[in-house]
Amino acid sequence: MEVKRVAVVTEAGNGLGKTFAKILVHHNYNVILAASKKSYDTLSLDAITLQDFKLVKVDFTSSESVSELKSLITSTYGRLDLLINNAEIANGFGQKISQLNLEEVKELYEINLFAVIRIIQSLKPVLEKSDDPSIINITSSLGDITKMTDDNFCYSNYCMTAYATSKAALNMFTHLQCKEFKPSKIKINGFDPISLKNCTHNSVVICDGIKDEFVKLISKDPL
Repeated sequence: MEVKRVAVVTEAGNGLGKTFAKILVHHNYNVILAASKKSYDTLSLDAITLQDFKLVKVDFTSSESVSELKSLITSTYGRLDLLINNAEIANGFGQKISQLNLEEVKELYEINLFAVIRIIQSLKPVLEKSDDPSIINITSSLGDITKMTDDNFCYSNYCMTAYATSKAALNMFTHLQCKEFKPSKIKINGFDPISLKNCTHNSVVICDGIKDEFVKLISKDPL
């Protein structure tokens, strides 16, 4: 019998974490769905979620809480094969510079960027125990400068300064980590659920073309 791989998916309320987790279960993964605050409360009421995944409450802003997640992974599975950094928040839709609340911007960056760095730093030793470890950082087209400067792109007029810049920063971080990890066995990729021009993505649904790309990333032997 093929040994199941082990994955952690983070979730802070965008609804995609459960979608990714369901795909992983279908592809022979044991899945820890690490959720925070209201996201955890919502998911804990879903009987299917509790049946299919191991739901864990994590404060992504706390090194201690992330360390507890690391201990859980180590004691339960002994390794981590896949980390999907999906947790994100969005605020400030349509706000101009004079309307931006810097505390809200800091809160967003804490989850969308700093938490990703914190989690990778903490879980890297557990990933290294895997024969084929990988990390996927969930990004957004709103952080893609090329797309956002194309007037034909469906979200090019969206004014979400904090969110878009946090995803742009995440894209650069992912690129730099890819270079750093290249000599090692850890692979890291960014994945954009809105990468198709027809923008058939919403908060909980991934269209078939995008799903195929995601499956290629999570498959041990890519198609």
